[in-house]
Amino acid sequence: MTWNGALRQYGPWIGLVVAAAAYFPRFAKDAVGMVLYPQAADCVLQGAPLRQCAELFSYPPVFAFLMIPFAPMPMGVRVVVWYVISIAATVGCFAISEKLVLRLLPGDWSEQDLAWLRIATIILSLKFVLAVFEWQAYDTLAYLFVLAGLWGIVAHRALIGGAVLALAAAIKATPLVFLPYLVVKRRFLAAGIFTVVFVVLWLLPDGYAALKNMRPHYLENWWQQIAGPALANEANTGASFWSTWMGANILNHSFKGTVARLVVGTSAAAHAKTILYTLCAIYVAVIGLLMLRSARRDDFVAVDGSILVISMLMLSPMTSRYHYILLLLPYMTVVGLALRDRSLRAAAIVTLIVSFVLGTATSNDIAGHFMTEWSYAHNFLVLSALVLLVFLGYVILRNDVRQTSPAAA
Repeated sequence: MTWNGALRQYGPWIGLVVAAAAYFPRFAKDAVGMVLYPQAADCVLQGAPLRQCAELFSYPPVFAFLMIPFAPMPMGVRVVVWYVISIAATVGCFAISEKLVLRLLPGDWSEQDLAWLRIATIILSLKFVLAVFEWQAYDTLAYLFVLAGLWGIVAHRALIGGAVLALAAAIKATPLVFLPYLVVKRRFLAAGIFTVVFVVLWLLPDGYAALKNMRPHYLENWWQQIAGPALANEANTGASFWSTWMGANILNHSFKGTVARLVVGTSAAAHAKTILYTLCAIYVAVIGLLMLRSARRDDFVAVDGSILVISMLMLSPMTSRYHYILLLLPYMTVVGLALRDRSLRAAAIVTLIVSFVLGTATSNDIAGHFMTEWSYAHNFLVLSALVLLVFLGYVILRNDVRQTSPAAA
């Protein structure tokens, strides 16, 4: 093998290792996730109610149960293991996203085109990738399960696809949007497996507690204290994090936060619930019609998946900045269309530029603290996702991808 050939083959991996080693001190500086997640896991081991034992833990109880192996680990070991898992999950998300995009746009891809696809996607999504690392969050891991499940479905492995999507939904809840998608796509076996695995996983914490003769009622309490009030848009002053979920907090980049910021201080504030529910209902109807339009197009899984992960962001009661790692697949899909479909190229490039400006360029260290807060207050992150959604919706309505050969392009 020549030097150039070895560099092309192993260079990216060497670069990844060097970058990971250089970033580790920042990752380990503030052990946010590696304090909270194992703390919740220890609560499950003790049979203690999560709200009293780990007040800031608002995630589904099954995630706390699955984090039990981390509970006895020393902090230093936890951080290293979680860092390795986070890096592996990030690489996996990029790799599976690329597979899904190449299924939408099959054919011979030159090394140059693949390089453009990868580099452009990294640039567009890097801010959100690093945000997950900054908080030691598990969103990339959950996203990996979503993407792996989608790939399993289109690879005609219903058992694996349905089960992995169910795992994602069990630990994150918002991937439940993929259950009706499977029904629309007539993947009834996968939908059935999804349902069974999801129910089993959600019952695990309470099942474990019952075996230990404990009755903390994890699932019931999570629904009554966290999920139910959030979906009903009702305040719950018993939790210190509730102002982030309920008010016009600039850190909530979902429809709930957007509506709260738009109506605060106006006469419409009295009708905030009605406005939010109406917006969500219209949004769900539009997305449902788009999914019906592409129901028989398995090659459109990258477009379908992109629209559904954007929906996870919009419909969640609470969407933080690091949740926007979900834009990785939409960004790569639009970049791929810009590279391979001449008829969509101009629109795709404009979409990417506008989304990047709204989502990244106006909210970072270079833009400054004031500009970042101003952009968050004016819903720029939400708009960055909706810009992508509009373009992808048009692709489904057109129901055609007109590839241009690399030579002609």
